[in-house]
Formats: sequence, C-alpha cells, structure tokens
Amino acid sequence: MKVLPVKSSTIDIVGYDEHTHRLRVSFRHDKPQEFCHVPEQTFKAFINARSKNRFFKRHIQNAFPC
Repeated sequence: MKVLPVKSSTIDIVGYDEHTHRLRVSFRHDKPQEFCHVPEQTFKAFINARSKNRFFKRHIQNAFPC
C-alpha cells in the first residue's frame, strides 16, 4: 500500500493499494477508515484536490463500502 501524508485540517495520511483498489484514510482526531473498489482515478483526484475533506465527503465517504 502506497502511503502519503496530506495537508488537511482533518485528514492526516492516505494509503492506496493499486492491486486491490483499497483506500485507507487516517484522520487527525478519529480512527482510520477503509474503502474498497476505489478507482485509481478517484484516488488521484482525492490526492490532488484542494480540499481533501470536501472531496472525501462528496466522492468517497459513502460511495465505496468494504
């Protein structure tokens, strides 16, 4: 799993496995969450988003349950 620190007020670290398409989001003040079947394009857009928290809430949070 590729792990990247991100600049965000709520999100600390984002991990992504290109083979299983599993995304792990570690929060500053909450437990980490995992998401399944996340397309690589969505992961890249998430990493490049100006507001990681806004992108997470709009495009990931309820869209990719494991």
